[in-house]
Amino acid sequence: MTEETKHITARLQVLEFLMTQANLADLFRHTDILLFVMYAQNVAEGVTTQYQRMSGNLDISFYVSFPFDEWLRKIQNWKEKLNKPEFQLEHDTAMGEGRAIRLRTLMEKLCDRNVTLDPKAKMEHPYKEIARKPYHESIVDLEMALDSLKTNLSNLAMLPLRISKESRSKALKDYLDKASAKETVTTELQDYTYYCSTKRNKTVVRQLLYLKQRIQALVGKDELADLDLSESEQHELLCDLKNLFEENEIHPDAKHIPAKAKPWANDELFSKVLSFVDLHCGQRFPVLDEDGIVDFLVRKDVTLSDGEEEHLQTLFVLMEAMGRQLEGTLQNRFERTAGHSDDFQQRIDRVLKKVKTYNARLLPCMATGKTLEDLNGLFDRWFSGKIDVALRKPQEDLLKLLEDGLDKIKMETYVHLLREASELSLFKRMTPMSDKLYAALTKVQSRDDEEFPIAGPSFNKYFRNPDFCKEAKWLEAAKVLNAVHGEYLKGE
Repeated sequence: MTEETKHITARLQVLEFLMTQANLADLFRHTDILLFVMYAQNVAEGVTTQYQRMSGNLDISFYVSFPFDEWLRKIQNWKEKLNKPEFQLEHDTAMGEGRAIRLRTLMEKLCDRNVTLDPKAKMEHPYKEIARKPYHESIVDLEMALDSLKTNLSNLAMLPLRISKESRSKALKDYLDKASAKETVTTELQDYTYYCSTKRNKTVVRQLLYLKQRIQALVGKDELADLDLSESEQHELLCDLKNLFEENEIHPDAKHIPAKAKPWANDELFSKVLSFVDLHCGQRFPVLDEDGIVDFLVRKDVTLSDGEEEHLQTLFVLMEAMGRQLEGTLQNRFERTAGHSDDFQQRIDRVLKKVKTYNARLLPCMATGKTLEDLNGLFDRWFSGKIDVALRKPQEDLLKLLEDGLDKIKMETYVHLLREASELSLFKRMTPMSDKLYAALTKVQSRDDEEFPIAGPSFNKYFRNPDFCKEAKWLEAAKVLNAVHGEYLKGE
């Protein structure tokens, strides 16, 4: 349990003690009900402070261990209790004045322990108003304080859904980095390193068996095993895994399973762990799905014990290490099989041949240090056979957007792709860019040269549309552009 969890829990437990006395109505009558109001409001403000702190630096470990639903339910019960007849108390003027005097005395002594109190001094604001306040108004004040506490606690519970993806990713990285320093996690990684030191254990079959074995040992009986995942969702996850591995690697024959591999996770439990893995990121596995993990850990209806949390942290750190171990194996496998079918490659070659004739006219527009080969290379990369397998379908969609018949290209798409090349700084900084590029493309060297088949206004319209990737027909194809864009930025 984190210090933040202990801090808020301790305050709520004190309030719970105050609010669950058998003679609560008498307690209100014979003590200072304002103390209840002030304490409830103090806890509410403490939760607000926690919210502000978490807004800047989300602490996943706090959410893992804090039982939001339990406390929200208790607060609601306290509110309902205050509506019972025994809390409709009559106001006692003498008690009201005594309450105000005691509160004033308390505040003055807190400000100055050596203060000399004058019992005959006239009461001023706000003590004068406190003396006049009837019991029923104090009950209303307490209800409002509990309302504030419930609202603030609900806001804190919902905070992870409102912060940016970058903040969620950073929070998960910090969470797992901190976990990596734990002795149990360190031991797990040492055991895995030892396992991988034997060549036969580096095969995909044995790596997947090891993962299933550790899943069963670590989380087989934890709350993760109760994760709500339908049979169809489980089937879909296993089918997605088959885009990376063969069936006999996922479910090997008995003769390929070493005796020490048992017991291992069954398909249902394995699928629940796969729900925390991104199975659409190309030839890599396992890659943690940050959003999926954070969503599970910070859900207000999920509360893990210290042991369950440590098991889950250990599993996630192990999976990161396994991803690095399998990266080379999967990359080599993909490169051996990478390549388009002959028909698809012929379509690409026909289109790019035409594209590159127009690209050649843009040589005078290339940025310093950039060449025509760089521009042509960008188009080649968009249609490369070695692109991530997850982008094959989007790549085909991009080709369809660009090709028109056997030897033509669609000019709208071509101009949009020039816009993308411009975003990658392949062209000079020219103003206006679209006019300069269009002038270069339409320049005819001789009567035998083909004219550029698009009007200037249309070229400007297409080129000056920075949000073309958001159009429905571009949504899939844009995945290729985004992936390659990321590669180019990394290379800078």
